[in-house]
This record gives sequence, C-alpha cells and structure tokens, in this order.
Amino acid sequence: MAPEHSEEELPDPALFWRWVGRATRPVVGWVLAGLGVIAILIGYLGISRESLVAKQLPYLISGGIGGIALVGAGAALIATEDLRRFRTRLDRLEAMMGDLHGALLSRPDAPSGNGQRGRAEPSGGDLVADCVMVDGKANVQPVTATAAQRRKLEPCRLCEPELQSTTA
Repeated sequence: MAPEHSEEELPDPALFWRWVGRATRPVVGWVLAGLGVIAILIGYLGISRESLVAKQLPYLISGGIGGIALVGAGAALIATEDLRRFRTRLDRLEAMMGDLHGALLSRPDAPSGNGQRGRAEPSGGDLVADCVMVDGKANVQPVTATAAQRRKLEPCRLCEPELQSTTA
C-alpha cells in the first residue's frame, strides 16, 4: 500500500512558480534583447539594399521599430529582476543593521552622546540632546516632552530617546 500524502506535506505551488519566474525572467530578457538586435540588423541590411524610400519603409517598421521594442522589453525584464535582487539584499542589510543597532544600544556600557558611559536621564522632564548627531553643536537646546509633542518633533532614529512626561 502506498503512503498517502497530506496537503501539509506538499510544497506550495505558488512558491515554485515564483521561483520559475525569477529564474527565467533574465534569460527571457536576454533572448528578447538578442532578437531585437537581430531584427534591427536585418532591417538595416534591408534598407541599405533599397534605393526607393517606399521600399525601405517595411524594413524600417518591422526591423527598426520592432527591434527597438524587443530590445526595450528585454532590457526591462533584465532590469526589473536586477532591481528585485538589489531590493532583497538591501532589505536584508537593513534588518541586520537594525539588529546591530539594537544590540549595541542595549549594552549597559554603551556610550551616550555626551561621552559618558550609560544613558543620560532627562532631568525635570527635558529631553536631553545626547545624540551623536547633535553632540558638539553650539545651538542645540533640550526640549520638554510636551514641547516636542506640540511642535510635532519625532525621536531620532539613531538614538531613539524615550519620551518622558513632564509630570514626574
């Protein structure tokens, strides 16, 4: 008796077709671009053999315009797959950088922007400007949490300070 397979054991067909599309898209793109170059070459050779403009037009339309369309379609397929790969790598890199950022800031001996170890605590409800982006700048002033909310200021993406309420 043959073992029966449940639906959970079978691979997802959508995943397979997605892989087929990603694997064949650049190949189809290069084939279309090659066919377009051949069509342009045939169109050029046909035009160069005819002296009358009326006899050159079919070669110009089929070879020239058709060839350019094929090259454009092939280039679009190649470029979109390249952009997809780049976007996937960039998303993976951003996730790794977020993990690294979180790991570095979670350490108790992580330096704050004022050069001291550990995080500076806001005093009196002020948000302390201890971010490395503003450290050492002369015109930086602490702001209260309510003033930050009123002015619609957002926390720094680099140091991500916690908003403290003015009522302690």
